[in-house]
Amino acid sequence: MSDLYTYERFTPGAVLGDWEEPLDANLLAVWDRLFGAQAQDAPARQAGLAVALMMRAYLNIVAPRPPGNIHARQELAVRNLPLAGEVVRSRVRCLDKEMRRDRRYLQLEVSGKGAGGRALYTGKMNLIWAA
Repeated sequence: MSDLYTYERFTPGAVLGDWEEPLDANLLAVWDRLFGAQAQDAPARQAGLAVALMMRAYLNIVAPRPPGNIHARQELAVRNLPLAGEVVRSRVRCLDKEMRRDRRYLQLEVSGKGAGGRALYTGKMNLIWAA
């Protein structure tokens, strides 16, 4: 088990790690059970899957986390949709950190790429860090 991710461990500009997630039949079956498999909403389903992939990368890379963090804001730019069967490679990095009114603010970025380095998404998360 690695050390707890405390505020002091974050350095603006530093890569925290990479995460690979295959969009295999098992993951897509779970997604279908949750949201249905209607062909008419395929782009919306795949964009939602991009959000899930971003969060899974964050949760797996930035771990363990102290209890009490607040996920204050999130934005996501989707460039291409993830495709069944490809491996999505996500990179988590610290964009910025600052203290405001005795609170620890972090801005993290998660960027995902598909097969051949095809850009999929870039997400930014603003967090108030507990410790």
